[in-house]
Amino acid sequence: MSVSAVLLTFNRREMTARVLDELAAQGCADEVIVVDASSDGTAEMARARGAIVLEPGDLGAAGRNVGAQQAAHDLILFIDDDSHPEPGAVQELERAFQANPRLGVAGGFIRNVDDDGTVLIDEQVGSFDWFLRSGIEGDPPEGIPTYFFPEGACMVRRDAFLAAGGFYGPFFFTLSEIDATMRLAAAGWETRYFPRAPFAHLKRPGSDGGGYHRMLYLRVRNELWHFWLRYPPGMAIPRMLGYLAFDLVECAYRREPRAWVEGVRDAWRLRATVAADRNPLPRAVIRDVERNRAQMHVALLWAQLRRRLTGRHRAAA
Repeated sequence: MSVSAVLLTFNRREMTARVLDELAAQGCADEVIVVDASSDGTAEMARARGAIVLEPGDLGAAGRNVGAQQAAHDLILFIDDDSHPEPGAVQELERAFQANPRLGVAGGFIRNVDDDGTVLIDEQVGSFDWFLRSGIEGDPPEGIPTYFFPEGACMVRRDAFLAAGGFYGPFFFTLSEIDATMRLAAAGWETRYFPRAPFAHLKRPGSDGGGYHRMLYLRVRNELWHFWLRYPPGMAIPRMLGYLAFDLVECAYRREPRAWVEGVRDAWRLRATVAADRNPLPRAVIRDVERNRAQMHVALLWAQLRRRLTGRHRAAA
């Protein structure tokens, strides 16, 4: 099987160059497609390195669909301008697809690293690994069934991904991978996590800055849309209420209550954006994909609250 790498980027020329150089050094992709919405010379730099460059504008996660449509090969490695596979990861995921003809998406093990390669986050509570495992230990060669995948550190079966609709454009970012997992499952495709396939996520301490507001806003809005689009009313409404409560606490914990208000407001105000796409999936598919997603979010919230309470106790002491 052959691999097309699709890299999504926005105004990160130097970091994108680093990722492209890493791909070239590993020789792990048969072609590299850069989907670029930048204004900083990224496109010219990528072309000079032999990449195919597409410039469809800033589509968010749906920009990956454009790259997938242009890809020439069976498997697509989705990466970002700040993420790349580590040596051996692509081969591990290729083997997974060869072994499982129903595998639609294979997610990799993300390690946040700094400029020197020092690991900042890998398996802690709240990490990708923690969520993707959902309490399952070990690293079985057949992977771990999961309800989502990391968009910038995964491999997909091109035809299955596109036939299921790819990433849903109105979401822009956040919840796109959960929504795609559910639609793929409805079409008979599996999404699995492979801890044996490591990816580096290039992070700097404190680099998130003030980015929580937009992330939380999109999550609240898209969560409501996702439940309404894919769930029968009897399943959608209790989940909407439950996640609204969870997200309110999360936004308060992050000191971003305005993100919750704006997310709820815009989910309703912009409802016409998604109304025509409502297509509830079978209950059995939903239950199978969800697994213990809600319990994992409650566990995360409890861990965050404990950490904050412990921190206040130490400060008082």
